[in-house]
Amino acid sequence: MTAALLLIAYAALLGVLGPRLMDRVKWAAASPRLAITTWFALAVSFVLALVLAGAAIVLPTNMFASGAASSVEACVATLHELHGAVGGSLIAVVAAGLTWALPLWLIIAAIGVVRSTAAERSRLRHLLASAPRDRRLGAVVVQGTRPAAYCLPGKGGLVAVTSGALALLDRPQLAAVLAHERAHLAGRHHLLVALAQTGQRALGWFPLFARLPGRIGHLVELAADDAAAQSATRSALARSLLKVATAQAPAEALAASGGDTVARIERLLDAPVAPGPAGIGTILSGNAAAVAAPVLILATPVLTAVSFACC
Repeated sequence: MTAALLLIAYAALLGVLGPRLMDRVKWAAASPRLAITTWFALAVSFVLALVLAGAAIVLPTNMFASGAASSVEACVATLHELHGAVGGSLIAVVAAGLTWALPLWLIIAAIGVVRSTAAERSRLRHLLASAPRDRRLGAVVVQGTRPAAYCLPGKGGLVAVTSGALALLDRPQLAAVLAHERAHLAGRHHLLVALAQTGQRALGWFPLFARLPGRIGHLVELAADDAAAQSATRSALARSLLKVATAQAPAEALAASGGDTVARIERLLDAPVAPGPAGIGTILSGNAAAVAAPVLILATPVLTAVSFACC
């Protein structure tokens, strides 16, 4: 039970303090892909801690010493013996919720996100089916006065640009915008956004998951900016962002004007210094430690009980 309480406390601290710590780090803007990895490492650690807490409740360490069978009836009987009939039943329900209901709830949330995004993207593809395709640009041209560019994932990916963008942007700026959208498709950023939306839908009452879609959405825009800057100048991309900043892209589309546009422009004009190899190694080690922490918390009493049982 001690391990379960430690795991629940660890998850609670992570769910509340995790986003505050991430918002304070200075390297996130310089290394967006590394920041994305860290956000999801914290989310995985949170879920893993709660699931293992449920396992720690229904499998108390004295079961290893007594040699009780690992069945549901034996677990519930042990809990009744330790905490009484009412208390044991309540604890068993909590344990079942953490161990089985939580993963099932995440799966249901993921199905909901997939269905809603697929329906919206299918609708947008139907609307763009009649739009002319510019083979030179490799994009669909949508009639509209507002300058905008966005992409739709799935079925090979689709990049759309408005006629207003073609009229307003010069050739380098247009090339930078299109490279940004293709970077979204190549990086499968829509999957990262969908994972963040799943976490928010399932566990949005925790700040870690409530803020996850917004943070991941901003970071994938930074990552696409970095990819686009490899084939276009950063100044051209910054000027193009300034011109399309007021455009409103369709829902479920990754747009060039997404995220905090002002922060993106400032970042492009004054590129922050990314962490070196030592810094990257430290951050990745911290991510691995965060994921491994729940396992280590549970493993300590389990291994101790097993060693006593063997002796």
